[in-house]
Amino acid sequence: MSRAWRVVTSVVAAALLVASAPSDTVVEGACGRALDAWLLSEKNFPGGFSGAVLVARNGAIVLEKGYGIADAARQRPLTGDAICGWASVTKQFTAAAVLKLTMQKKLELDDPLTRHWKDAPKDKAKVTIRQLLGHTSGLPDRVDLDPVNPYDRDAVVKRILAAPLVDEPGRKFHYNNVGFVLAAALIEVASGQNYETFVRENLFVPAGMKDAGFIGDGRIDAERVPLDARGTGTKWKYGPVLSWGVRGADGLLASVHDLHAWDQALRGDKILSKAAKRDYFEPGLSDYGLGVWVKRGTGGIHLIHDGSSGGLRSGYLRVLDDPLVVVVSCNYVPEIEIKPLLEKLAEVARNAR
Repeated sequence: MSRAWRVVTSVVAAALLVASAPSDTVVEGACGRALDAWLLSEKNFPGGFSGAVLVARNGAIVLEKGYGIADAARQRPLTGDAICGWASVTKQFTAAAVLKLTMQKKLELDDPLTRHWKDAPKDKAKVTIRQLLGHTSGLPDRVDLDPVNPYDRDAVVKRILAAPLVDEPGRKFHYNNVGFVLAAALIEVASGQNYETFVRENLFVPAGMKDAGFIGDGRIDAERVPLDARGTGTKWKYGPVLSWGVRGADGLLASVHDLHAWDQALRGDKILSKAAKRDYFEPGLSDYGLGVWVKRGTGGIHLIHDGSSGGLRSGYLRVLDDPLVVVVSCNYVPEIEIKPLLEKLAEVARNAR
């Protein structure tokens, strides 16, 4: 087959995929059209953009659409209702669950870890829950879990707590996942429920996040989860069941519509109180709040987090004062890094007339 013929057949196949896609797309007004055109531009995305995107302004969705291929072998398009992996975007939900427990008077952000794990080593006596969620605990980024069963919560917690600190608690920002693993374990200890159940009942359900869940929780329609690497790879970098090597730091599965519902819920007080949100969005070291970066940008305060797992990239941007939300999950590694991509889509939305 000649190269020219391969190009023609690829274009035809892509067109058939688009034609067969279900009608779950929103492209609303000049703003939606401008965003759609920018994402479809070959100049911006050589080879084409592949992923699910939602952009909303003032609560109204102007773009909700899937692009590219979810499963190449089955010629299945990636649609706007895809259930995507969000990698480190998960962290803001773990942080919100901890804040919910503070509202229930079951813990305090400034509790030392030794209040909840009495046998924690002495060097952890100064480490607080707030520091876990703000990446200032002094814990290492990675802890070797090979000697323990990664599905045994208490064994993993003990292993993490035994690891020597890399810095004085509260002194420096060290982005790490193990702090959020400990936070997820703490949610179970304080609530008496497993992590997934507590998050679902206290965050997902009241926020109206109808498709949201976690890898391996048995509640997700796996058929709607795209394969990474533009539909040629896998669904689960860490396997089909979450271990305590990543729980709390990764593992969220949700549609872009779910993330919009989360934005809307946080703009009111039915999930988190005003006091809890002040803690949530108070920037600490390196402009990191609790599970999310908090930075001033065009239109006001930007709350932003990106995620990376295997061959997928994801991100979530909320502008508090605008209000504007941009949600992106790519089932490949795009040419533009996720944070600049989120900001660019926000700029296109603001400039559209």
